[in-house]
Parts: sequence; C-alpha cells; structure tokens
Amino acid sequence: MYALIPLLPLSAFLTIGLFGRWLRERSHLVAIPAVSLSFALSGVAFLDVLLRGPIRLPLYTFIHAGSLHIELGLYIDTLTAVLLLLVAGVSDLVHRFSVRYMQGDPRYARYFAVIALFTGAMLLLVLSSNLLILYLCWELMALCSYLLISHWAERKAACLAATRAFLVNAVADVGLGLGVLLTFTTFGTLEIPEILAKVQDHVGETITPLGWLGLDWAVAVTTLIPLLFFIGAMGKSAQVPFHVWLPFAMEAPTPVSALIHAATMVNAGVYLVLRLSPLYTLAPFAMTLVAVVGATTALGAAIVALTQSDIKRILAYSTISQLGFMMLACGVGAYVAAIFHLVAHGALKGFLFLYAGNVLNPLALQQDFHLRERHSRAAPHPARPWLLYPVALALACLPPLVIVMSRYDRLWMAAEFGSAEVAFLAILAAATGLTALALFRWVLAILPHPTPVEWGDRVSGSPPGLLGGVAVTGMIALAWAGLLALLWRGFVEALSPVLAPSPLTTPEVSGPLLLSLLTAAIGGFALAMYTHLRPFHPSPRLAGRLKPLYVLVLNKGYFDEVYDTAIIRPTLALARWLERVVERQGFDWLLHGFAMRSVVAARWLWQHMDLRGIDRLGEGMARLTVKLAHWLWHEVDLRGIDRLVEGMARLTVKLAHWLWHEMDLRRLDRPIEQVGRVTEVSAEHLRQMEPRLLPHLLGVVILLLVLAMSILIWFGSQNGGL
Repeated sequence: MYALIPLLPLSAFLTIGLFGRWLRERSHLVAIPAVSLSFALSGVAFLDVLLRGPIRLPLYTFIHAGSLHIELGLYIDTLTAVLLLLVAGVSDLVHRFSVRYMQGDPRYARYFAVIALFTGAMLLLVLSSNLLILYLCWELMALCSYLLISHWAERKAACLAATRAFLVNAVADVGLGLGVLLTFTTFGTLEIPEILAKVQDHVGETITPLGWLGLDWAVAVTTLIPLLFFIGAMGKSAQVPFHVWLPFAMEAPTPVSALIHAATMVNAGVYLVLRLSPLYTLAPFAMTLVAVVGATTALGAAIVALTQSDIKRILAYSTISQLGFMMLACGVGAYVAAIFHLVAHGALKGFLFLYAGNVLNPLALQQDFHLRERHSRAAPHPARPWLLYPVALALACLPPLVIVMSRYDRLWMAAEFGSAEVAFLAILAAATGLTALALFRWVLAILPHPTPVEWGDRVSGSPPGLLGGVAVTGMIALAWAGLLALLWRGFVEALSPVLAPSPLTTPEVSGPLLLSLLTAAIGGFALAMYTHLRPFHPSPRLAGRLKPLYVLVLNKGYFDEVYDTAIIRPTLALARWLERVVERQGFDWLLHGFAMRSVVAARWLWQHMDLRGIDRLGEGMARLTVKLAHWLWHEVDLRGIDRLVEGMARLTVKLAHWLWHEMDLRRLDRPIEQVGRVTEVSAEHLRQMEPRLLPHLLGVVILLLVLAMSILIWFGSQNGGL
C-alpha cells in the first residue's frame, strides 16, 4: 500500500503526458487526486511507524550483476514519515493553488505533468532504501527543476535561469556520484540501513585518492565519503558557493517556487545529510566543514537579502539563509533541531510563497515587482493580511528558538577550539536580526501600509503605534516559543532513535540566550517598520563610506561576476580554442587529410589494381575461357562426341539390319511357315472326318441322356420309399 505514495504522482505524470492533448484544462483532475491520496497515505504511514516502528518493503530486484545487488525497496522510519507529510502536504496545496494561478496558460497540461513528476521523484527519494535509486531520483529532480524554471520559455531570463540551475546542480552532483561509487567499493552494498550498520567496522580505513598521480596522501574513508555526499547536498540545498542558482530560479511560476523552496529540491540536500548522520558523526572534519559552510551561507544570504528589491528574490535569499541554519545544525550534531527546522520552515515558507502569488497579480510577477515600485502599481488588497505578521515572525524566530532549545554542545567539539561557541552565537544573533529585517521589509512591501507622506507633520516625531506593534510582536514571539517548547520533547523522542547519537535529547532552555535572540528578531522587525515609516537618509560622508559595502552586498558579493570571470569566460575561451585549434586545425585537418589520402589511395587502387590488375586479369580469364570453349567445341564436341555418336548410330543401323535379315526373316519366318503348313493339314483331315464322326457323336450324346434319366428315376424311387 505504501508503494502507492510515490507511484500515484508518477502515474499522474504518465497519464497527463500521454493524454494531455485531450485533457488540457482538466489535467488537474488527474494530478490533484493523486497527490491528495498520496498525502493521506503518508499520514497513515506516519501513524503506522509511530505505533510499530520502522517499515522496510522490498519490491523487486533492480540490478543483479556479480556482487552488485540493487533491490528497489522502501524504508520508512520517523524521519521518512515526517518528510513524507511535508512533501506531500505542501505539494497538494501547490497543485490546488496552481489551478487558479495557471488558468489560461498554453502549457497547462505540461505544467501539471511535470510538477506531478517532481513530487513523485522527491517522494521516492525520501522513501528509497538504496543510494543508487536515491541518486536517480536526485537527477530526475534536477531535470524537473529545469523544465519548471523554464516553463515560460519565451522569456530569455527564464531559459538562462533554468540552464544555470541545471549546470550548477550537475557540477555538484559529480561529488554525489563519486560518493555513491566509493560507498559501494567500501561497504559492498548500496542499501542505506546496511551501510549505517557497518559504519563502525570501517573506521580507520584509508584511501589514497591521488595515488594515480604518485601522491601518497591517505584519507580516511569515513571522512571522504561524507565530504563527497556534502558536495552534492551543497548544490541541491544552495549552500555557498553553489547558491547562485536559487535566486534566479524565481523566474519560475510562483507555485513552482513554493514547491522548490518548501517541499522538494532544496530539502533534498539537508535530508541526505540527516539520513547519513551516523556517517557524519564519525568524521569531525566533515562536520566542521558542514558547520562553517552553513554559518557562512546563513549570514551571507541574510545580508544580501537586505539589498534586494525583487519580491521573490527576498524570499529566495531568506530560504538560502534558513538552509544555512539547517546545515549549521547538522554540522554541530543537532540533527533533531535540523529536521525540526526543516519541517517548520517548509510549512511557513510555502505559506509565504503562495500568499505572495495570491497578492501580486500575474502581470507583476511575470515582470519584476520591485519594492521601489510598490506605490506606483496597484496590488490587490489580500484577505486577512495580518496572517503575514505572525508567519514572518515565526520564520525569523525559528532558528534561535530551535537552537536555544537544543543546545549546540557539539559545535566546539567538532571545531576543536573554544571560541567557536562565541563565534557561533554572534553569527546566529546577526543572521536572526537580518533575517527578521528582510522578511518584514518583504511583508511591508506587498501590503498596504501608511507611508511617510500620509503621516504628514508627524514624520518628525515617533510614529504612533510602533511601540504597541513591537509589544504585540513580542507576545507573538513568546507564544511561538511556547508552542515549539511543547512540541519539542515529542519530536526529539520520535526522531532521536533514527538519527546519530547526540546529547541533544532534552530541552535545556537558556533564559538570557533566548531573550537575546528573540530581541534580535523583534529588533529586526522594529527596524524594518521604523525605516519604512521614516526612511534613513545618511549624510554624504557616511554614504560615501558605506557605498563600497552596499555595492558589494547589492552585487551579492560578486559571486556571479567571479563565476563569470573565473569559470564561465575561461571555459568559453577554452571551448573556442578547442574548437579553433583542436577541432578545426586538429581533428578537421586530420579527417580532411585522411579523406584526401583515402581518395588518392582509391585513385591509385583504381588505376593500378582495378584497371591494370583486376580488369586485365578478368580480360585474360575471359580470353582463356573463350579459347577453352572453342577448343572443347572443336576437339571434344566435334571430333569426339559427334564422331562417337555417328559411330554408335552406324553400329545401331548395322545391328538392326542384321537382326532384320538374320533373326526375323530366316529364324522366325521359317517356323511360322511350318506351323501354317501343319495347321492346314490338320484342318484338311478334320474336314474329311466330319461326315463319319457326326453319327458317332450323336449316339454318345443320346446314351449320356438315357443314363442321366435312369439315375434321376432311381433317386426318386428311393426317396419315395422312405
């Protein structure tokens, strides 16, 4: 039954793909029921796992070649069940939202077919118990993201964004592919439960990855495998430096953005690290790298989000920052906190994206809706706009609340220096405040709010109601903290058995730390509201000093320019050089020379072998054949066979003449003449004897008649007497 969870969306994809020409605007009638039923089955699986424990369902043998035995099967534990609820639930909402949002789109059927495939691939990735099947679903999601980001293919920006996303993920996926190969070489299997059970047996084994270069550099297998897997996770989860594709993915329709950011794609990298957490726990260097990359991504993306003017890109950089927090949690061993953050972020970010799609009209989305243009464009007034405030605040406060309740004790253990805790808390507080500031700038951008012009003369004073708003926000933050505290213990108890051992099993809340982090989040909201009502105009001297920093952040740290200068342009230049030197002057010259020499060789063969050799040989053989035939005709046919036939004919005639004269006339005619003479004599004697014999014959006949009558009378008398 649980096999239907991924099969239903995949079946919907096949149905729409085959019959989309006839379904057209009714394609959602196939996709939505399939995803909804998948969500319902995910809920059943979640309850089943809670009651009975992990479920393993072998389906069939996918590959069996030598020692390679790959069985397509499903493995459901609490981690899988939680992710199934998130993926299927958000996908169900996205499918339903897309019915209205994509109405009238010429590629309506294609859109629903691809998002159904996208959902099915993510569900199968989460359910798979085998690394190879996981890798195939991983690549299938990259293909689906390319198709969905370039859905509006008539826009060049969408095509370029799709190409960027596909190439960045393809480069990162090389690490994942090498990790799968090294895992099979080391453990002899690709089954995830078996790999995690054998991890302790391979501690201390080393490999020399550069041995083919003659370098004797030994690396622990349990360190290299997590690093290779993390490279693939960095691409999917948009970690620095592979984060450049996610902001450009906003060229996709808004429901697709919600699906990528909340349910699929970006969650796959975090899930991979969580699923292999026992392997990462044995690699301190890998965990330190994961934590450093996560912290850098969280802080850098939060800073860049402040300078963005596009509505959807603000949410994109917010997602990158939140994913950085999740990776940071994984890097310091707080795996339960990471999955809790992942689920909560998926639900909240899905709501924000769908709300943005509901607020902004499609025309504004197809163009670029900038913050500076929010007063010149007429955006519809959304229903219940107050929902955005608690959702944005919950998303901003989520990392500090989860972090404080889980106490990241592994941070300095992995980093091996005591100041790591101070640096971590500083990064956390800064990223929290900046994330809150960016999110509330986003909220204030899409909702109608009083502007400084509407405040009139009161601009110079404090905006009325600001302190009250901050107070209400603080109350909401405390309520959110209490809700998380209630859910935290049960979440830890359910997920701790399936993740790596960690000391983070009980919520130990630090009051001062929690208060400081919540103050940072609320301070970001207050600053966003204050700068909205009273725009900040720095002095020329301060503006001159801040301008280089602002330009650096506005250009996103020049990552795109660095990629363009260091990778794209050299690659294109190398490609042009290869095309000009290697292909044209090398391969083309070689092929042209080979072709010319082939023509020359063919001409020589034609002149010397064909004309002078084969043709002359053929002509000579023909002449010999004619001469042989002529000789045979003269010598054998005329002189031999004809003479033999003539001689045999003469002999036959002579034999026939001899037989006719000797045998026929002399030997046969004479006996016949004698028989004739005897016959004539006998006939003459009979004619002479006929008158004398006739009476005698009549007497004999009469005598015989009398004798017969006497016998009859005697027999009659005898019978009568009796």
